[in-house]
Amino acid sequence: ALITWRFEMTAPLSDIEKGKLVPTPLGKLHVVERGRGNETVVLWPSIFTDHHIYDALTEILKDRFHFLIIDGPAHGRSPGTLKEFPMRACGDAILSVLDHYKLEAPIVGGTSWGGLAAAEAALAAPDRIQRLILMNTPMEIGGVRPSINARFIAFGARWAGSRLFFQEGVAKSFFSPNALERNPTYQKDFHAMLDAADQRRLAAAIRSVILRGTPLKPRLADLSMPVLIIAGTEDEMYPLKVQQEAALHAPNGTFAPVPGKHISVVETPQRTADLIERFCQSRNEDVGATMLEA
Repeated sequence: ALITWRFEMTAPLSDIEKGKLVPTPLGKLHVVERGRGNETVVLWPSIFTDHHIYDALTEILKDRFHFLIIDGPAHGRSPGTLKEFPMRACGDAILSVLDHYKLEAPIVGGTSWGGLAAAEAALAAPDRIQRLILMNTPMEIGGVRPSINARFIAFGARWAGSRLFFQEGVAKSFFSPNALERNPTYQKDFHAMLDAADQRRLAAAIRSVILRGTPLKPRLADLSMPVLIIAGTEDEMYPLKVQQEAALHAPNGTFAPVPGKHISVVETPQRTADLIERFCQSRNEDVGATMLEA
C-alpha cells in the first residue's frame, strides 16, 4: 500500500503538475511533473525530504524548464523497501525514469542524496546526461569509515519521525538558524513527510545513502559533461573546501558557493535558480573550473 500523505497546496506552482508511480530497480518511485519549458531537468531530493524542496525553484523556472522530480524510496509518495541498496541502484532508477519518459539526454541533478543519485546515473550512462547539477552533494561520504555525523544520522534514522530528532539533528544540520521559520510553508511539508513515512523503510533508505555509498570526488574525473557544483558556505557536514576540490576533479566542473547550509534550494531558491539557468545557458566551451561568487 502506498504511504498515507497529507498533501497541502501551499503556494502557486506551475499550471502543470502531474504525479505518477514509475517502475524502477528500486520499486515504484513517485515522479512529479512541473513546468512548461522545452528543456527537461530531472531532479532527486535529499534524504528526509521529497519533491517539495523544489517548490520555489520550479515556480521560478517554470517557463524555462520542464521538470521531473523523483521522490526517493520511502520518501514522499514513493513506497520504498525494507532492504538497503547501493547508490548505483539510485542511478539506475534515474535511467529507468528517463526511459519511461523517452528522454534521450536531459539535464539531471539533485540535492545531497539526489546529487549522488544523479552522479551515479551520469557515471553509468554518460551519453544519457547532457549536464549534471550537484547541489549540496557529499563528495566523500561512504568508504570504510563514515564520519561521526554520518553515523549519528544513520543510527537515528529509525526515529526520523520524532520531532526531537528533527529539531535537534536534521534541521540544525540542514538549515541555517531561522531558515525554516522564514519558510513556514515548507516547514509544514517537511514535518508532514516525516510524520507520514514508514519509519522502517525510511531508515533503510537513509542507512543506504550514508553507509553504502562510494566516495564521489575522485570519480568526477570520469565525467566529461558540464558539471555544476552548488555548495552552502556554512554547510558544516560537507565543507566548502572539499566541494571546491571536487569541482576541480571534474574536467568541465563549475563551482558555485551560495549562502546558507545544506539545502540551498530552500534557503536561497532565487540564487540557486539563477545559477542553474546561467549554467544551462552557457556554451560547453565556456564551462570549466569557474568560480561563481556567492
